[in-house]
Order: sequence, then structure tokens, then C-alpha cells
Amino acid sequence: MTRTPRPQGPDFVGVGVQKAGTSWVGHILAQHPQLLMSKKEINFFVRYYHKGYRWYHNWFNDKQGRLAGEFTQSYIISPRPDPEHREFYPNWNPRRTIFFWREQPSARDQLRKHYPGIRVFAMFRDPADRAWSAYWYWRRRKERIGKKNADFDTMWADDGRWIKSRGMYADQLSYWREAFPDFGVFFYEDIKTNPACLARSLFRFIGVDDTFVPQGYERKVNKTDYNPMPPEIRAMMVNYYREQILRFADMTGRDLSDWLRVS
Repeated sequence: MTRTPRPQGPDFVGVGVQKAGTSWVGHILAQHPQLLMSKKEINFFVRYYHKGYRWYHNWFNDKQGRLAGEFTQSYIISPRPDPEHREFYPNWNPRRTIFFWREQPSARDQLRKHYPGIRVFAMFRDPADRAWSAYWYWRRRKERIGKKNADFDTMWADDGRWIKSRGMYADQLSYWREAFPDFGVFFYEDIKTNPACLARSLFRFIGVDDTFVPQGYERKVNKTDYNPMPPEIRAMMVNYYREQILRFADMTGRDLSDWLRVS
């Protein structure tokens, strides 16, 4: 059943999670003739909130009967964890703090307040694999520009770039379901096993024709190459996330036993 676009602002928003196939989702959604995604990550609630809602709504002005939306993967942890720690980065990674001096709203509360009936969803991935991928994405970027980096153990211990916090899926889903009981949950692993079915599920959840077949759905988008994860690091992360994984499996009805493997 197709939905009617609202007069202004987004009709759907993807809110997470980092390194879980969000670029693939953005690529798929942008192709649908009933959808408008003029920019995948607008970052309004985490970086540009000071620009105001008029600025935000300008991204969705050209609807022409289409449902409009965006996908900013860091909304799911908005407001940022540990608000007293202005940099949110380990000491070895100096960074300008200008963005963190500004008001940090709750993306969840703002979306609920301003856009009744909006469809909100997230992609999730094995949290250990996600953390490892996020680390190497960050490290490769630092290496390209000649900036200082750190080993994974340091990054994990300091929760640099919220690498540890981003994997607390059960807590995140519980928080978002308080505002959006029909919060959409999708899985990165389905991109590998059945991407066509995942694309249809996304279209159906957003409220557009799910028979549309996008181009390139069988290919990964924005792939990052990185070193294999050492078994001892995986075992450490699985032990850390175990309770979260078990709760998340119960909340979603998904068999996540593979996320608990230690080798």
C-alpha cells in the first residue's frame, strides 16, 4: 500500500547503524521512482541542527508526489553518548570540537515531535564485525591523509568514535521503540544472502511499490578492505556484547547465533 507524502519534511528516515550496509540501502532507495533521496546523509540532528528546520526541509522540497527521506547512520546514538566528553575521541586523536559545542538534540524525540507517522528504521550487523570494519575504515582514512592513528585495542578501550557504544543494539532498539513501536529492523547479512528480498522488504516498509527491481542490488557499495580479525579480539568483543546480542535476538525474533561465534 503506497503512502501519501507529507507537505514538508521527510517521510522516512534511516537512523543506523554505521558500517552495516547503509550505503547499499541508500543506493537502492534512491533508484525507486516513488522515492526522493536528494542526499543520503544530511546529518541534521547531529551536525547541522543549528541551521534550523527550514534548512532541513529544503532537502525534501522536490517531492513531486514522491516519499522523501534520508539515511544518517549516527542518528541512532543521538544525542551523543558521554555528553561531558566534548571531543568524544581518545587523546591521541586531536580534533576540532566546534560541532560538540552546539546543541545536541535527540533525533528520536525530534522526529516523533515534528513528523507524526514517519517511518523510521535501521540496518544492523554483527556488532563485532561492525566494530572491526569501522576501525579499519577510520584507520585507512587516517593513513590516506597522513594523520596519526592507533591500534584497535586503544580505539576500543577509549571508545574512540563510539566504536564500542555503537554496538549496544538492544539498548538502542528499546530506546527507539519507545517512540516508534513499529521501528523497522533490517540486517546487513541479508545483503549477502538475499538482497532482492531485502530490497522488497525496505520498499514495503517505507510504503512504495515493492515490485520495483533496482539495479546493482547484488553488489556491495562503499566496500572497505581490511585485515582479518584476530580470534582473541573477536572472542573479547563477543563476550562484551553477549547480553546485548541475546536481548536483541529476543526483541527481533531473529536467530543471531552466528553473532556469538568466537572464531
